[in-house]
Amino acid sequence: MAEASSEPVLDPAALQALRALGGDEDPSLFVEVIELYLDDARAHVSNLRAALASGDLRLLERSAHTLKSSSANVGALNFSELCRELEQAARAERLQSTPSLVARAEREFQAVCAALEAARG
Repeated sequence: MAEASSEPVLDPAALQALRALGGDEDPSLFVEVIELYLDDARAHVSNLRAALASGDLRLLERSAHTLKSSSANVGALNFSELCRELEQAARAERLQSTPSLVARAEREFQAVCAALEAARG
């Protein structure tokens, strides 16, 4: 299980790769990617809470899957790993572990938001 670690919230190499996408001539692309991720991820984190409240394991699984992939792309590797665990728990219908995983994912997502806001400038 992914626990709180001393690793950075965001992988510096992934952030550097995102910054390089637009090159020196278009640094706004980095900002746009971060904003798109944050908007989309906020909706999916909200879906995690709603799915947990309603017992909708399919929505929980789909939202966790989407968050897992998109979060890895922006370097939020700890959050991505939590979402992988949540996706697997929902797929296996392990209801007893989902509330604590959603709570941990929400806390980690807040750290990701803060780190991305800082990186975006």
